[in-house]
Amino acid sequence: MTDGRSAPAAGRATLIAALCLVVTVAYGALYYGFAVLITDDAAGAEFSRGLLSTAYGGAVVTSGLMAIPVGRLADRFGVRWIIASGTVVGATGLLLFSLATAGWQVLAVWWLVLGPAIAMTFYEPAYVAIQHAFGPADRARAIGTLTLTAGLSGPIFTPATAGLVEALDWRPTTRLFALALLACAPVAALAIRVRPPGHGAPAPRPTGQLARVVHGRLAVFTLGTVLAYGTLEAVVVHRIARFEEDGFSLATVTTWAAIAGLLTLPGRFALPVLTRRVRSTDVLAAVLLVLAASTALMISGGSYAQLAVSFVLFGLVFGAALPLRAVVMGEWVPTAVFGSAMGAQAALIAGGRATLPAAAGLMHDALDGYRVTMAMLTALLLASAVLDAASGRSAAPVDASP
Repeated sequence: MTDGRSAPAAGRATLIAALCLVVTVAYGALYYGFAVLITDDAAGAEFSRGLLSTAYGGAVVTSGLMAIPVGRLADRFGVRWIIASGTVVGATGLLLFSLATAGWQVLAVWWLVLGPAIAMTFYEPAYVAIQHAFGPADRARAIGTLTLTAGLSGPIFTPATAGLVEALDWRPTTRLFALALLACAPVAALAIRVRPPGHGAPAPRPTGQLARVVHGRLAVFTLGTVLAYGTLEAVVVHRIARFEEDGFSLATVTTWAAIAGLLTLPGRFALPVLTRRVRSTDVLAAVLLVLAASTALMISGGSYAQLAVSFVLFGLVFGAALPLRAVVMGEWVPTAVFGSAMGAQAALIAGGRATLPAAAGLMHDALDGYRVTMAMLTALLLASAVLDAASGRSAAPVDASP
């Protein structure tokens, strides 16, 4: 397949189907599944919660660092072999994790193997494929379709992991996930065939088009997204503990978390598509304002109504936060350097995602409670909304054509 924007609709449909499959399985095996594997009924019974959390936090950092070379390779050669190889690397890492018997082995596998696999199989390479394959009028719908489908990975993999762990134990479950990822490799190799503009040509130098990413409106937008996604990671990590601290049972809080997960599904498609009528940065800023309101309800968090409304507000818009970033970048960044720009931005975002949850935990311990912590997170989300909205009004968009 050449530049996908001139390819038949059937080819683009096959591409989207393959991307949906790979990203859904990757998120399920490496993200939602891990949230169950970390519990005392699974790997948490053999390794400490702190060790497993550090393992995943390190994987976030290494995935961010790997996003830079992955993005540059995607600009030059496309993502076909990046995603196919990533599924193999991920499968290998999960197999090694299932065999680990010492803490250093867990850390090494997650930091050095599964972190790079995340960079190669999560949303970032899929967004690059969509940028290469679809014209500006169709990208938002394609991104919405991908994100909506991948949003099912949580409702599917979370209970499935729990059931498999109960029936088989965590090590055989992890090996099954390795096989599922491995099965995605031939799908990616056969179906993700879109090539970037200027396929095989030398990658653009930062002194050219890519230099536009590090100044002006994109710098403001990047600062806003780093604050937003780091803060949201902290909210997701601490929200269950926050409401537990005010006396709600774990079953009650996790039930509302599951409801919020289901509520994300409509917004994952509808809000990116809305950018065809409304400025994309305004849609993202509105999403962040709703998330700030959800977080503000956690400052005191004492009533059942606050718990319920907080989770409902969060669920209605949270699923759109990631795809809206891709929509904005697709509008502003030249296609020839889209992967490099997304990779550089992802590396910065990974820093926020790794540090803000830890900072929130330290603030909780130092202040003996979550009130000030949640107030700080609310303020950061408000600041990120202002920055993103301001970036959309600062100058004419960068031409995103090849």
